[in-house]
Amino acid sequence: MRSMTSHYLDWAATAPPFADIQIAAADFASTTYGNPSSAHTAGRAAGEALEQARARFAGVIGAPSNSIVWTSGGTEADSIALLSVLRRQRPVSIVVSAIEHDAVYQQAKTLSELGVQLIVVRPSGDGTVSPGSVADAIRRDTALVSVMAVNNETGAIQPIAAIVEAVRAASAAAGADPFVHTDAVQSFGKVPFDAAGFRVDAASFSGHKFGGPRGTGALYLRRPLETLARGGGQERGIRPGTVNVPGAWAFAAAAERALHRRQQSYDEAAVLERQLFDGIRSISGATVLPECRNAGAPGYSPYITCVAFPGLGGETLARVLDDGGVFVSTGAACSGARKERRVLDAMGVPRELSFSSVRVSFGRDTTAEDVNAFLEKATDAYRRFKV
Repeated sequence: MRSMTSHYLDWAATAPPFADIQIAAADFASTTYGNPSSAHTAGRAAGEALEQARARFAGVIGAPSNSIVWTSGGTEADSIALLSVLRRQRPVSIVVSAIEHDAVYQQAKTLSELGVQLIVVRPSGDGTVSPGSVADAIRRDTALVSVMAVNNETGAIQPIAAIVEAVRAASAAAGADPFVHTDAVQSFGKVPFDAAGFRVDAASFSGHKFGGPRGTGALYLRRPLETLARGGGQERGIRPGTVNVPGAWAFAAAAERALHRRQQSYDEAAVLERQLFDGIRSISGATVLPECRNAGAPGYSPYITCVAFPGLGGETLARVLDDGGVFVSTGAACSGARKERRVLDAMGVPRELSFSSVRVSFGRDTTAEDVNAFLEKATDAYRRFKV
């Protein structure tokens, strides 16, 4: 249970799990304990439960059941899609945006070290990647394109449907057939995600971002791919290894709940976003990043906001806030030890602003009190420590 004196504003890093689902999953694990690949009664029961969970999540995203592959999280789902490129005949190139989460960006860099040509597309100053810029990067040897659905640092919503359409047209002209992937980790349960309508070939999801358990994820596949991994053949050979059946059950249950309350949660987040923006703009010198963003702008997720306090380092501010019981981050939690701000740099944000920025992110339990606590303590820290 959250302390009455703490204010959690780092939901983009992880969402506290739905407590009742966690408890039910623990009970489920003790009763449905068979290996879903086993042929005996206990194994068949586990296998049936696994397929029921698969069908439940597929229904949530409007996809056929056989398009869902269970993974250990968003990072593994991303890796499966990207590493499949190594099964293609060389030479091949891949196209990714400069604002991708490290789960995609660092994997893409590894592929480049293995001989794959990496083409990085920069965003506009507002943090969005234009369909035209992605289309211009397509070549005859382009094997994969990956652009995230919602940026995890700025909240910028990427025009995935338009990007896919532009990629298909450019690919037809170039004689290419790239696999189009999107990291939908920050999108699901918060802003609309239409697997079929977007026409992506693959999308990655992570359970702990929407109240499911950590260590659970899913990869949606519209068309098959040849994975790099080999093993016992589980998940149609795409993700070999014994499947976490209780985790998949809890993932599907949390996904259904997140979808059910999505509009209500979105409306609540929009109110908090406006409160945050009004407060930030009342602090002399502080600003929202990108500076062109306004509260309620349809191109941004209201759940994620990047704010800068020039003259006060973001890491310093985050530590001071932590001491006061307010929890924010300076970017992706997976990259918390790094000094660089790759996403903001790619957007052309001046270093003074990127260095002094923190990320504030909301979730289902965020309150106006939480936002007020951030504003009050950030204002005090800025007054005391700005140089």
